[in-house]
Amino acid sequence: TSDFEAAKKQAAEGKMDLLIDFTGSDWCGWCIKLVDEVFSKDAFKSGVKDKFVLVELDFPRDEAKLDDKTKAQNEKLQQQFGIQGFPTIVLADAEGRPYASTGYQEGGPEKYIEHLDELRKKRGVRDEALAKAGKAEGVEKAEALLAALDGLSDEMIAGCYGGVIEQIKAADPDDKTGF
Repeated sequence: TSDFEAAKKQAAEGKMDLLIDFTGSDWCGWCIKLVDEVFSKDAFKSGVKDKFVLVELDFPRDEAKLDDKTKAQNEKLQQQFGIQGFPTIVLADAEGRPYASTGYQEGGPEKYIEHLDELRKKRGVRDEALAKAGKAEGVEKAEALLAALDGLSDEMIAGCYGGVIEQIKAADPDDKTGF
């Protein structure tokens, strides 16, 4: 789908995550390779169907391919997720909170699914850290929250975890964590 809100709803209902593909479908060579070598293959589709709702956020040179609403949505999400290049694949929970990102990987659909499965483990680490933070106070809470954000770009954190940033600042007003 290219409808981000509908994808989040579908992911929540199916207890799945989001695989968000920021792509330049008609000009980005690596994006085209990723589709040809991985995303278009039945092995990939069957390997992710119970894990992810697939979301394509396209930035084509031929702007006639997208309506104005989709263009606006994609540009907003590009800013929110801090996307600098294409393809960027973001793995996020059903709320749209990212926990990992990647790009093109060699090896075909089976190897790519293995790669995604490894990245999905980061969600468990994030969720454990958030749970720990919920039981902690002060610097310990701030450290747990920072652990939850580990591996995400500063832009992704700023765009998607504003509430967590505020919690870190409140829990560590003297900035002992150096955040």
